[in-house]
Amino acid sequence: MKPKDGAESDFEVSIPLTMTLPPDHEKADFTPDTGRQESIKERSCRRRVAFVVKQNGLILATFVGIIVGFCLGLGLREVDMSDHALMWLGLPGELFLRALKATIVPLVICMVITCTATLDPKSNGKIAVIALLGFFLTQVIAVTIAIVMFFIFKPDPGNIAEVGESFGTNLETQDVFADLLRNFFPDNVVSATISQAVTVYNSRTVQQVVGNASINATIPVIVLERSSGKSDGMNILGLITICTAVGIAANKSLTPDSEFLRFFKQAQDVIFVIIKWLFWTTPLGVTSLIAKSIASVDDIGEVFRTLGLLVGAVVLGLAIHLFIILPAILFCFTRRNPYVFLITCARPFFIAFAATATSVAMPDMLTSADRNNVDHQVSAFVIPMSVTLHADGSALYIASSVLFLAQTSGLGVGVGDLVVTGVLTSVLALAIPPVPSSSIVTLVIVLTSLNYPLHGVALLFAVEWLLDRCRSGVNAVSHVMVAAYTGAICGKGKALQTEQTVEAPNKQDGQLTDVKENGDVSERL
Repeated sequence: MKPKDGAESDFEVSIPLTMTLPPDHEKADFTPDTGRQESIKERSCRRRVAFVVKQNGLILATFVGIIVGFCLGLGLREVDMSDHALMWLGLPGELFLRALKATIVPLVICMVITCTATLDPKSNGKIAVIALLGFFLTQVIAVTIAIVMFFIFKPDPGNIAEVGESFGTNLETQDVFADLLRNFFPDNVVSATISQAVTVYNSRTVQQVVGNASINATIPVIVLERSSGKSDGMNILGLITICTAVGIAANKSLTPDSEFLRFFKQAQDVIFVIIKWLFWTTPLGVTSLIAKSIASVDDIGEVFRTLGLLVGAVVLGLAIHLFIILPAILFCFTRRNPYVFLITCARPFFIAFAATATSVAMPDMLTSADRNNVDHQVSAFVIPMSVTLHADGSALYIASSVLFLAQTSGLGVGVGDLVVTGVLTSVLALAIPPVPSSSIVTLVIVLTSLNYPLHGVALLFAVEWLLDRCRSGVNAVSHVMVAAYTGAICGKGKALQTEQTVEAPNKQDGQLTDVKENGDVSERL
């Protein structure tokens, strides 16, 4: 500012000679020291590596645990471990599974109630219908893959299926669907958390008179009586039904900020904190479970020589379903890179692979769905239902085993047999009985419906330790993918839209953050 004519200036104007320096990676352009540039690049590289390890370290540790478990199990086979030693070898894994199972019931109850309470009934119905169609579609595709694998690995007709003891069950197809309906509508809310309805057959001996008009004789006859019983295990399907009804009623009668709904929302947050603590014990639990499983197999070489074609058909079919079919379906509905999605589903796969049960991996499935920006209301409703009704990996295994046993029994497999096997397996996979070795039980039902002999079914237990793990892992990934494309179809996929992010270092806390297109910055957990 200039003073008036002839007058001295009463003040001075100071111009701040400051400028905003660029970030570290840009500051290097103004620094002539080459060593300084390299130092900055090294620090930035180290931060990025540390960030990647922090985000995926648990997955890598779980994968290492699987490898260590296989190697440890193979090594311990040489020392002929006793039953007591095997028990202590598998005890850490057993404790890990017990801890995870303890979180399933409260997690399902809280999630289903809070999610259905925030959705209108029409949205709940639409999500359920689309999810059920997705279940059936993927199971039909899985069975089709099993039929194709049968012709590729077609074994020679022989008597291999007569090896071992016979395995049978009195359950019929109608019993399976009756149990499904009973579990849909439990008669006791408390018992639904610890038991499931299952049809049981009790034998009773009666005296029957036989003979003609002149001679009569009394002989004992064994009669089977059908009744509805209970089987140990959580009735997740019944819990979903009850909690859905409670959530819809709360939506009609309560406000979103009511104390009732706030309680379940806050309880859900607490349960997730506990689950995050348990996640860090995953590598030890996985190592223990797999090591015990491998060490307890009598003769691995003989098992693979006997059933090598079946193992090859099932494993290759599951790989095709996991890496080709499921990604293709996901891409069609979400237009996302399906293989990036698959990488984020590694933990549910490993947990289900080690535990041979997809229900144990449910917390990991929900976490993977959230990481992929699947609408939480959809994933919290679809994934528990999918765990109960969806088993495309099991459908592939059952169809392959039926055709394998029919061929090795010396029976011809015609076109009609292929169609009946495909239809029965696709439908029964929606209602696998809630009993131990449920896939084997469903396999027996299909064999009985086709009038195939049951000899040799017990032989499949020799490879159950491997095939059960493989199909459980595929089932877990499929559950997450069904939730993703269900959300996209239902219009709940605004978070599914691809967002371009750039990683930039945060100068204040040294952590990397995601800068989205709209300018918001959210710290990665």
